[in-house]
Amino acid sequence: MLSHEQAVTQAVKGINKLSKVIDWELFRDELESVLGYAQRDWSKGGRPPFDPVLMFKVLVLQKFHGLSDEECEFQVKDRFSFMKFLELHPGDAIPDARTIWDFKQALERDGRNGAGRLFERFDQILTDGGMIGRKGSIVDASFVDAPRQRNRRKENEQIKEGKRPEGFEEGSAKGRQKDCDARWAKKNNETHYGYKNHAKVDAESKLVTKYETTGANVHDSQVFDKLVDENDEAVLADSAYLSEEAREHLLKCNCQDFIQLKGYRNHPLSEEDKKTNKGTSRIRARGEHMFGRMSQMAMDRLRTIGKERAHHHNGLSNLVYNMDRFAFLMR
Repeated sequence: MLSHEQAVTQAVKGINKLSKVIDWELFRDELESVLGYAQRDWSKGGRPPFDPVLMFKVLVLQKFHGLSDEECEFQVKDRFSFMKFLELHPGDAIPDARTIWDFKQALERDGRNGAGRLFERFDQILTDGGMIGRKGSIVDASFVDAPRQRNRRKENEQIKEGKRPEGFEEGSAKGRQKDCDARWAKKNNETHYGYKNHAKVDAESKLVTKYETTGANVHDSQVFDKLVDENDEAVLADSAYLSEEAREHLLKCNCQDFIQLKGYRNHPLSEEDKKTNKGTSRIRARGEHMFGRMSQMAMDRLRTIGKERAHHHNGLSNLVYNMDRFAFLMR
């Protein structure tokens, strides 16, 4: 296990790699479009906002290191490596925690889906650069744990039915603190509360090409048709995705089927099936490497409540992972 000093050194090297290989100005037009800068009347005065590209880089730092808004503000002031990444100098104005929060809210306000649009922008850059071949795709999912709620049994039953209990009304002081979208799930004797990050990963580059967000209780196979499309030549997935519906969808997309087979009572797998599964597993494991890297950067934990913010979190997390992976591939 890495010591604290080694972890810090490794993280600093990571953000330095991003600075060398990513042209941040490529995101400016998308950021200004999402934030509606062109429609604003700047002649009315007021404090000018921070540069949107600078704020975007702050969010990248925040996700890369798993920081809260307050921690991010402190670290930008405290670490020279952070200031260098943001191209700031001692004495320059630095965005505070509230400004960081407001910027994240602005990206998602009124259904703008800023994180999704920025993810798609970088995906286009990767595709144009030949980094994503799409000859083979891996579909998998991972839990994203949310802050656990302390509700009464009756309240939990109502939430499970899709209702908001009395006192949990949206906009009320209590309702703003209650997550009525997160769900409970149990896997391998581990209990999770929150959401899932369903991702499609390019088998060759291990870059995320598409993602969806659901509650933790949604079975992985339920979003298979949303992730797989006619752009995929072949799809690899574990046996959880094996169903007639999945195979019909693959046929419809003219896509090769490499979903792992599973045995049933009185119908065990043949030796040939086991050999096929073993070969598929070696490639499919590359998708798990992606989730492992995201877990290292604490992207499998939420600091917010609500599905909309969870989707924003997943979008930024997948984007920052792709940037980190791109920097590694460009070495």
